[in-house]
Amino acid sequence: MQDKIIIITGITASGKSELCENLVSKNANIIIINCDSKQIYKNIPIITAQPPLQEELYRLYGYVSVKQKYSVTLWIEDLKREIDNAKKNSRLPIITGGSGLYINSLINGLSFVPEISEEVKEHVNALRTNLNKKEFYQLVLNKDPKILGKIAVNDSYRLSRALEVATETGYSIFTWQESNRISTTLQNFKIYKILPDREYIYHKINSRFVTMIKSGAIDEIKFLLDMNLDPHLPAMKAHGVPEIIKYLNGEIALTEAIQIAQANTRHYAKRQYTWFKNQFPDSEIVECADKLLNLVL
Repeated sequence: MQDKIIIITGITASGKSELCENLVSKNANIIIINCDSKQIYKNIPIITAQPPLQEELYRLYGYVSVKQKYSVTLWIEDLKREIDNAKKNSRLPIITGGSGLYINSLINGLSFVPEISEEVKEHVNALRTNLNKKEFYQLVLNKDPKILGKIAVNDSYRLSRALEVATETGYSIFTWQESNRISTTLQNFKIYKILPDREYIYHKINSRFVTMIKSGAIDEIKFLLDMNLDPHLPAMKAHGVPEIIKYLNGEIALTEAIQIAQANTRHYAKRQYTWFKNQFPDSEIVECADKLLNLVL
């Protein structure tokens, strides 16, 4: 057990958190380590669906200030420390979350890519929104020919990232990755991907967001507004936050904010499906989180 590391990832709302609660209740030697890029932030546990904070069981949840622009590099450093501590105490580290960049960096190593400006990000997002898939793919291909055969036409997340990097730096994202790869030295791990039926996930996303609203998510976001934070900070872009801010500012009704947030999260889940299906060929795919209980233990 000392050298074993389990990674559980997959689509948002696929049951990862519930699975981890069951795992820690059945095995006292398990430690859950977060790899969700929004669940790291303080003050927003409801809207980011963080588990109840039990520091002896759950690590790297709600520990970064919402005022901070955290990075995957910092997370890797924190993660290594938590894995080392788990091993010293003969505990099984289970790394869980759905942030593709975090998981990919953990398994394949970090790539140094210069900071992308918010202007470029917004420009690329507008292009992706206004163009159809084939038009957007052709646009990115014209800007970065190296994506040919490496990024699929349906992989809007990676296409957007490639266009951001090419626009910001003038070089292909693959040029940066090939010349600046930094190993994370993670060894002896087993990775599981939870990819349930899409309709199940979409229903879960809709119902979960309503539950968040009933549980106090609006007060959380009101607190963020009162802090006068930069709207470009990662915590301000967590699913549901921009939509509820529009409601609090009187721009839209609450029902419309909920509907837009649900739709945007469903679109995000759809992109996750495409991404995860093409990543980590050595992983084991399960359709239901409950099936992992016996596999992991």
